[in-house]
Amino acid sequence: MATEHKPLRFARLTLSEIWHQRLLFWLSAVIVGAVSVAFGYGTVMASNLFRYVTGPHPLLAFVVCPIGLALIVIITRTVFPGAQGSGIPQAMATLHMERIEFAATMLSWRIAIGKTLLTLAGFACGASIGKEGPTVQIGCSVMYGLGRLGLKPSRELLRLLVLAGGAAGIASAFNTPIAGAVFAIEEMAHYHVDGNIGRRLLVVTALSGMAMLALVGNFTYFGTVHANMPWGRDWLAVPVIGVVGGLLGGAFALVLSKPIQRFPGWLEWMVRRQPILFAAICGVVLAGLGILSGGHAFDASHSEAAAALQGRLVLPISFSLLKWAATIVSYLSGIPGGIFAPSLAVGAGLSAWFVPLFPHVPLSVLAMLGMAAYFSGVVQSPITAAVIVLEMTNNIEMTVAVSAAAAIATAFSRMICRKPLYAAMADQFLEAMAQIRRGAVATGELPTGSPPAPPDAT
Repeated sequence: MATEHKPLRFARLTLSEIWHQRLLFWLSAVIVGAVSVAFGYGTVMASNLFRYVTGPHPLLAFVVCPIGLALIVIITRTVFPGAQGSGIPQAMATLHMERIEFAATMLSWRIAIGKTLLTLAGFACGASIGKEGPTVQIGCSVMYGLGRLGLKPSRELLRLLVLAGGAAGIASAFNTPIAGAVFAIEEMAHYHVDGNIGRRLLVVTALSGMAMLALVGNFTYFGTVHANMPWGRDWLAVPVIGVVGGLLGGAFALVLSKPIQRFPGWLEWMVRRQPILFAAICGVVLAGLGILSGGHAFDASHSEAAAALQGRLVLPISFSLLKWAATIVSYLSGIPGGIFAPSLAVGAGLSAWFVPLFPHVPLSVLAMLGMAAYFSGVVQSPITAAVIVLEMTNNIEMTVAVSAAAAIATAFSRMICRKPLYAAMADQFLEAMAQIRRGAVATGELPTGSPPAPPDAT
């Protein structure tokens, strides 16, 4: 189902309505920032718990991962339907729903609670997931829950709430306020917003960031990276890394954007008919990949990416491929969890591939280029990818090189995966919900106009 984008504009509001709306948005943004901080601490504690349990006995991962993933899928499907997956496609899908009341199937306090608890459980089981996608859905749910109080429901209000929640979620997850606004405009809205909305998004991201600063102080996600790339023959690394990162990211996006119907027959049958068993099998594969990587492929791999960016560690050449596969397996299992942080880690790990080719280029430069290229290849949003990497490393000297690598990667990614990953997933959600509603209405199980149950995101 192709999504149709229309510019986001608002009817004229009274002065009191304008300030009512602004205060609700500002309050919601602060709450999203505070929730993101608590969520971030929770993911660190959950990851440490997994390493504490499996560190002395790595083979325990073959017990923890399959049992844990299976239990998470059971709880997700029975208690928190709609909480599975990244969270970003669900939020994007609400921007294009026929009726605004259907948004409650994707954005609600129940979804926010389930997404939080089950994502933490995924980290505790060693899944190769990130917190950023879930933070977006949680942020959108908070915005949707609070931002409508006392206001007349409308499609325009819904879109503003979702975009603001997504922007605040990314901004507070990475401490990247500009990237949060850019992400909402480029990835979620596909540029179809007017100037007033852009300014509102920037205010929302600033407020969520201020809440985070008040709680944990100022910090850079990966620490300040002192790297620069003077013009010269070593600039050949930019297009080379851009091409490789784009192709690998495009392959990742192609696998995850495939509808279940296009899976091989036996795999489609297992995903549809035996989702719990399938999740357990994914857990076994995840454990094997994690052990083969020396434990580096488990969880978000933040420390590995940071070490490469700081030039302290040349990761094993196999790391990126093992992390790539572990992230695919974790996502396909059907548990809640994002792909932002793992994708950044895969990209940073690509630096090891190019050290022999470009021995005079600092490792931190190769890591920044790889991170921007691969992430841009996955999401096909080069501006977002470049801004996120530059803000997370507190480095503006690499602006031109990082932007060029991201642009090249996007072009080559589109040769493999024609449609951006999140847009393809959002379309699958919309199509699944339409099919559910058509079937339920036809059998008399669902009155016309009633919200359908959330579809299976696997």
